[in-house]
Amino acid sequence: MRDGEIDSFIASDLLRYRKNLPWKREIISPGCWERPYLIDNHITRAYAENRRMEESRELATLRDAVERELAHYPAAKQRLWLAEYRFMEKLMSFRQLAIYAPAFLTLSRVMPRKMIFCRREVVHRYLKLHSLQRTPFVEKLCRQFVRSSVLLYPAESLVLAADKFIRLASRSADQSKKLSRHRVAILLRSHQMMSDAEICERFQCEEIYLDELALLTKLADYYRLTLDDIFKVSVEEINRFWDIQY
Repeated sequence: MRDGEIDSFIASDLLRYRKNLPWKREIISPGCWERPYLIDNHITRAYAENRRMEESRELATLRDAVERELAHYPAAKQRLWLAEYRFMEKLMSFRQLAIYAPAFLTLSRVMPRKMIFCRREVVHRYLKLHSLQRTPFVEKLCRQFVRSSVLLYPAESLVLAADKFIRLASRSADQSKKLSRHRVAILLRSHQMMSDAEICERFQCEEIYLDELALLTKLADYYRLTLDDIFKVSVEEINRFWDIQY
């Protein structure tokens, strides 16, 4: 085995699962957009698709339950909200959807169709006021955020959520392999330095934590991260990385 291969193995091995973490009983579903960066490549896309396939039975059961609730609506309203649910299904894991579904159904009862599209237009115009890089990836993110934001955030929080999204999209616009590789190194170093309490606070439950570890392991192997790549990451870099206000 070559030295680089040994380093790569040790790098991903830093992501070993920590046992007996003090998880809290109360779980708050993380938002779709609450991340410091988004990494878009064939590894992350394949991982997301595999997760959807693994969760397909649970997702179908939850979807059936939502459809039964929506079946009481007039046909046009039923089609609208079913389409919105299927869209949100693409952005969330089963766990996130299971927590979010009751709020979604409440929203379907109280939010008029016109309000949905008016708020989306407001968000769309607000995003256009900012000089985001108009790459295909960023354009896709913007479309997803405009559609999902009005279903996730109350009116008084929309602008704040949009501001956070703008920072996320700006930071994620450069999807070059070099920069994505360094971001994964920062993530891996962050995990290695986090206390047990910090891990529980950030990931909220064991399932989300394990999901993150599995994806990072694949990314670390894909980018052939070495020990030098990881341990040269400074505390200042880590703090900036996780500061979503930055």
